[in-house]
Amino acid sequence: RADKIIAVSEQTKKDIVDFFEIPESKIIVVYQGCNKVFQSSIPIKQKEKTLTKHQIPKDYLLYVGSIEKRKNLLTILKTIKELPNQKLVIIGTGKSYKVKCLRFIAKNNLSNRIMFLSGLSLEEMAAIYQSAQIMIYPSIFEGFGIPILESLFSKTPVITSKGGCFSEAGGPDSKYINPLSIEEMTKAILEIQNSTNLQNSMAEKGFKYAQNYTDDEISANLMSVYNKL
Repeated sequence: RADKIIAVSEQTKKDIVDFFEIPESKIIVVYQGCNKVFQSSIPIKQKEKTLTKHQIPKDYLLYVGSIEKRKNLLTILKTIKELPNQKLVIIGTGKSYKVKCLRFIAKNNLSNRIMFLSGLSLEEMAAIYQSAQIMIYPSIFEGFGIPILESLFSKTPVITSKGGCFSEAGGPDSKYINPLSIEEMTKAILEIQNSTNLQNSMAEKGFKYAQNYTDDEISANLMSVYNKL
């Protein structure tokens, strides 16, 4: 019955067409953004205070998102197992799939290299994003993937999944892998860590790409949809 449908990504638009047989002409894509706190730089002292408060190690990889099967945290844990010097900070909560992840951690003696955090303020989250080496987001299925965008605004390199909506959020300069491949994830982590030039390039180009997702851009696109009705 709607005159227009707003989808948050081209992938979501495709899903609406495929699952509900809605005519493509009725659907307009207006991308999502992320909270303003992620879009500005956190002072160094504040970052240090957050890392100290939560006892976060100096060099770490980051995962942000709910801990459920489609988000695929287990593949990151299997990759960490193969990379003895890596540490992982996880921001998110979960139920049965988290239990599965915890069992894997216990079985493989990884508890001293894996840290779970939840209940953080947005400012603390922003500080952790901006202090991370790499954010890894190997989800199997998403509508958009806001943590990817939060990372780009934080100037933190992103490794995420090939296909789907992920390149829409991540832009041309994020690293895209088969999310179930430990080998591809390992290669991407080491490639980024071993090249300061690549880190800087991904940070700067990713931040530039993220400017397509500011509140001003999104509100202008939304207003355009209303004006055309």
